[in-house]
Amino acid sequence: MLVPSLYQFFRRQLQHGFHAQGLAEPATVDYVSEMLARFACTPAMYLIRDDDGRPIDSLVGLMIEWRRAQGWDDAQSDAGREALVARHIGEYALFMSGLFRERLAARGQLRYYQSHGRSAYWHCADREFNPNRARVYWSLSQQFERVSTALNHIRERQLTMDVGTAETPSPLAAFWNSSGK
Repeated sequence: MLVPSLYQFFRRQLQHGFHAQGLAEPATVDYVSEMLARFACTPAMYLIRDDDGRPIDSLVGLMIEWRRAQGWDDAQSDAGREALVARHIGEYALFMSGLFRERLAARGQLRYYQSHGRSAYWHCADREFNPNRARVYWSLSQQFERVSTALNHIRERQLTMDVGTAETPSPLAAFWNSSGK
């Protein structure tokens, strides 16, 4: 049996889920699929590290690092690092607000994550030289809440970890079971 790659798996799920939510831009589907495939490897979620080499594991910590990269706190500004951190903030906020919405809502942080994610993608779009990537960032900035909500719906309806039934297994459980053979 041919098993799809993780990217292909997420892309297929996102195509269906985003279409159901009225979000059918192929470039956005590709970008979010690639992000989910990368974030499936937990260390990729903690790509940004502080001066001591420790992974930054909170949105607040990422925001502080972004300000430092911009030259605040008497730090030397670094445009490359600023762009990297901004993109990571957008991705981290989208991932968390889409796939871990209940946790953020319970803590009263959902709007905070959505606001900072939208702002980070706007920043990326404003400074991106590649027009295709700039369009994706701009789209994510403008539709951040809709994309986040679509991810939440996809997680609830398509990516449940319930084993389902023999006739209709959950897609994620079926993927994990087939990739483990």
